Amino acid sequence: MSSTKTSCFISIHRAPSHLSRTEFEAKAGALGDAIAALPIAQKNLLKLDIISQNTLMDKHMKGVGLPVPSPTVVMLAEYESLDHLAQMLKDPALQKLLTESDDFGFRTGATAFAADVITKVEVPGATAGTNVICIYHQPPNMSAGEFAQNMGNLMDKISAQSIGECFTHYSLCVQNEAVDKHLQALGYPAPEPLLVVRADSENLDRMIEIFEHSEVAQLLTDGIRDLGFHRDNDNRTHSCCFSADVATKINNY
Repeated sequence: MSSTKTSCFISIHRAPSHLSRTEFEAKAGALGDAIAALPIAQKNLLKLDIISQNTLMDKHMKGVGLPVPSPTVVMLAEYESLDHLAQMLKDPALQKLLTESDDFGFRTGATAFAADVITKVEVPGATAGTNVICIYHQPPNMSAGEFAQNMGNLMDKISAQSIGECFTHYSLCVQNEAVDKHLQALGYPAPEPLLVVRADSENLDRMIEIFEHSEVAQLLTDGIRDLGFHRDNDNRTHSCCFSADVATKINNY
């Protein structure tokens, strides 16, 4: 299956124990607004999304063996080149916002990295009414390259099924080390080894159709077993999958 390759920045954040999901999402959203208001962000970012959980697909996640995840927020930024991202990360006003976010653990409790985005399905002009985000930890018995290859193969098998037309977007985000030094200089911890999958559909019915398709359900169940990416533990970003609300803070496309 043909695919395209771009890049993005992803940070993944679990709510600290002293905050409810609602409180954490509100603080993350306010931080996203503050970042979007910075001139350096408007200049260097093509898009900035704050992605938070909803419960629309919880039943279907459980059906393939994925539990309801801990409250999680994802920040996703798109840019023209890594130089644009590096310029942003050096900005004192951004650094101040990130330091202030420590009162709710947004930086210190994060895993953040630049990623190569391998897009498997992209329908031009389509509107995504339902979004699913999957965060998969790299199993200890696989290298990063093997894990990415195996996950890409699984995604190809899923999108090749008869419900493949239900996707409006389907992509795999693979970590790279391009800005790790910048991030760790800003106080971010070293990132957890993981992959992120994003799947979009026009509406909820289409997404449910994907998960209830018998061959897809079996592929997902087998993938959880064979790839060993599900770890139900206390890691900052343990493997999880959830339907999501996407709040776009910047869109310069």
